[in-house]
Amino acid sequence: MMKKPAAAALCLALICSLLAGCGSEIQEYEAPASPAPTQDAAQSEPDAAQSEATAAPGLGYAAFAPDAVAAVYNGQDITWREYYYWLSYYAGYVQYMSAMGAPFSGWDGHDYDQTLTNGELVIISAQESMLRLRAVNALAGEKGLALDEADRQSIQDTYDRSADSYGDQNGVCSQEEADAYAAYLDGQFIDRDLFDYVTGADLLADKLFTALYGQDGADMPVEEVLAWADSQGVLACKHILLMTVDPTTGQALEEDVLAEKKAKADELYAQLAAVAGDSQALEALFDQLMQENSEDSGLAAYPDGYIFTPGVMVPEFESTTQALEEYGLSEPVQSSYGYHIILRLPVDPEGSCTGASGAAPLRASAASDAFALLLDETNSQAQILWQEGMQALDISAIFGQ
Repeated sequence: MMKKPAAAALCLALICSLLAGCGSEIQEYEAPASPAPTQDAAQSEPDAAQSEATAAPGLGYAAFAPDAVAAVYNGQDITWREYYYWLSYYAGYVQYMSAMGAPFSGWDGHDYDQTLTNGELVIISAQESMLRLRAVNALAGEKGLALDEADRQSIQDTYDRSADSYGDQNGVCSQEEADAYAAYLDGQFIDRDLFDYVTGADLLADKLFTALYGQDGADMPVEEVLAWADSQGVLACKHILLMTVDPTTGQALEEDVLAEKKAKADELYAQLAAVAGDSQALEALFDQLMQENSEDSGLAAYPDGYIFTPGVMVPEFESTTQALEEYGLSEPVQSSYGYHIILRLPVDPEGSCTGASGAAPLRASAASDAFALLLDETNSQAQILWQEGMQALDISAIFGQ
């Protein structure tokens, strides 16, 4: 697959996807309540950095009383405990990324956005995560969806598994392990009510998503999937690649070999151009020549071609594909990999699309984006009353410099 080389420390993908309403990247659906404060989350790298964030110089959790009201959402109180959970998660994520080499020039810096400061990104991301949980509950209530006994047992099982992993890991949660885990959560400023709420909201979001769009977006109309793909600039194509570099070393091939590659590319193009007026015949011949000649290492994994978002493929490959009409054929175009002959295809709504965060089913990605937008729309219509000093926090006062 002729992807662009990944830049080191792509930085704040999670925060940026939240700010963009999940529309900036194609990704599999995840309930917006991520991450629940379970053992798995507690041991993940971002949450490991979260402990460092809360220990940094600053007021931290003590900035407000745990039960102080941060905001009122449609008449329901949101406490500082809940707000701080999300703030510390994202602040910890920033600090973790910084430790991994991502740029960080302080909370007042603009390392990830020209308009918003690093601190504002953390605050907005925390607020969006927190308020999207409220939107999930509001919409679920409108549809008559609620957690049932099986869900409540699932929450308890999650808690027990997490607690057991802190102990002997024998699959049974003892009272001693439960107490130790409760102490750990308390150190992370999470009580049992908050644990149950966030974990339960995750389950409820799954129920709501499935009710709206079907499992993995299966019920989303094809025309809506394709309209979303078009809005994201999604492209589909097949290509024949004749490499001009050694695939092992990346070094350019000898001049005489390069000349042979170019001549072969021209010959293949001439064969294809001869049937270019018949899309069915063109694709059939293209498939044959692609299987016989293409040196793309991704051919076995992607025999039906690639579906991808802007910025994923090397520039020459992307711009050439974009300039073609459906079933349009390109002359040989050279990139840093070699000569490409490209056949643009219609986007398959049932296909898997490669974006900045990896490959995911196109249908699920479209539904995920629609779900995020619905939650944001719900929040735009909600009555949200922020208490003084809570909406525009001084994050350096909370987490230090």
